[in-house]
Amino acid sequence: MRGMRTMVAALLATWMLVGVVVEALAPLAVSERPSFAELSDLRGRSRNIAIVTTAALPWMTGTSVNPLLRAVYLERMKEKHQVTLVVPWICEKDQACIYPGGVVFKEQEGQVVWIRNWVKQHLDFKTNIEIKFYEAQYRPEFGSIFPLSDVTLSVPVLERDVAFLEEPEHLTWYHQGNKWCDMFNFVVGIIHTNYFNYAVNDHQVPPPARLPRAIILSTLNTWCVRSYCHRIIKLSDAVPSYPYSITSNIHGVRSSFINIGASKINPSLFGSSRFSKGCYFIGKALWAKGYRQLMVQLKEHRRRTGVNLPIDVYGGGPDIDLIKAECEKEKMAWVFHGPIDHANPKLHDYKVMINPSLSDVVCTTTAEALAMGKFVVCADHPSNEFFKTFRNCFVYNTPAEFSLCLQHAMAADPAPLTENDRFRLSWEAATERLYDAAYTGSRRRSQHLVDQVLARVHNKIASWDIIRGWLPAPSSEPSGRSYSGWTRTWATPNGWENNEGKNLKGRLLLSASFLGIAACALIHDKVAEDVVKSAKENTRKVRDWRFQPPRMPRLPKLRLSIEAPSEEEVEE
Repeated sequence: MRGMRTMVAALLATWMLVGVVVEALAPLAVSERPSFAELSDLRGRSRNIAIVTTAALPWMTGTSVNPLLRAVYLERMKEKHQVTLVVPWICEKDQACIYPGGVVFKEQEGQVVWIRNWVKQHLDFKTNIEIKFYEAQYRPEFGSIFPLSDVTLSVPVLERDVAFLEEPEHLTWYHQGNKWCDMFNFVVGIIHTNYFNYAVNDHQVPPPARLPRAIILSTLNTWCVRSYCHRIIKLSDAVPSYPYSITSNIHGVRSSFINIGASKINPSLFGSSRFSKGCYFIGKALWAKGYRQLMVQLKEHRRRTGVNLPIDVYGGGPDIDLIKAECEKEKMAWVFHGPIDHANPKLHDYKVMINPSLSDVVCTTTAEALAMGKFVVCADHPSNEFFKTFRNCFVYNTPAEFSLCLQHAMAADPAPLTENDRFRLSWEAATERLYDAAYTGSRRRSQHLVDQVLARVHNKIASWDIIRGWLPAPSSEPSGRSYSGWTRTWATPNGWENNEGKNLKGRLLLSASFLGIAACALIHDKVAEDVVKSAKENTRKVRDWRFQPPRMPRLPKLRLSIEAPSEEEVEE
């Protein structure tokens, strides 16, 4: 019976991968080019840099704001880089779902103007970065935007030098176009999101399925990241380890937040406090964004001290109604105000920001609150490792420590930020850290062979309709290739030019797999054992045929004898 199971497993693996691995193992030519140490050095000369992200303004989320600011400040560095920001373009219906204030763009030029005006308004200077789009769709069930086309084609050929993929795993889950490492000289992935934590704490999924789902997602993320990136930058150690990764907080805060903090340095008249309000929390209305931890900590604080601490909550999202209902049930003194920009004057006078979130990789609002000169009470978590070095940041491990930190923050006054602290929080310092983190001393000139094979296999699997058929087809078709559904087809002379033939090929492959399994089930155990035995004998024979180098003849051993001198010779 064991032999039967071995045969079934072997044939299943062979039939399922015959159409994938064979094509993946095509000749992988390595052209002579500079080493990764040279290609990853962004200092000293101008480079063409493309920053590709999964969201765009006016959607006020971390993956739209931070990549934009990174692109703007990279262009302002002394090297004068030519920077292109690549963002998703979604239909008007999807825009109405996520863009605030009913903002809708009919043309891409309108959104470009909106983004440039936002930069001028919040940074007080203009930017000349190029802004290009790739076709995408917003999926409300995931709360995310997914590409519908080959994103690599959004950047002109002559500008494909260095690429920064913001959320590389998200960008490449369903990627079936050109391989990033083939299209760009050097590709850096920046990990923004702790997807493992989100999957484990997703209340929309039954509890028994959460951990297996998180493990599968984590494995897929590692596969995608090492397949399409030369270098990985983790914003903190809150995310799992990846190959070729380094940990560095390469985010900064806008100068407007630093200016707000500078205005709070001087004491107010008559010796009163510089802050007239108490505690607040700001973040997207998701339980996983810290709302659950905030409620648990404040309930324990109320039980320990008898004080039902009033707190103002700013933010909106899919879980807002559930959060409000839970607050009413637990009789928490929370006041909800809706979404707001953190730099809004309404927030300037708060003294304490509480951020108990354990799902963030690096919380941008924590950095912004510190820049504004506030106290921050946060958990002792890898995502807060960078902020622990600031005097106004209080970290806790237990509910008792949370209460002590909160009481001290409410009773004391924040210390003014030093010049060095303000620089460390700036985007200029973050860009310098980006230079250091992107650099690798590797002398390799191409990807490892394993990573190239993984990229080709993933590229083929991502073209199966069963994987990506739930997403619509892009409205435009780049030159040289056509799209139908989520299946890429190449214009080749082998008879598989159209999408129907490609789908038929996949169906034949799957059908052959099931036929192979059925045929194995009809084979008697004895026959299967004979087959396995014969295969082992053939393998042994092949092993015996291996080339053996000629053996050198043995040389006779030389024996040397040394006789002791006689007494007469010693006397002489």
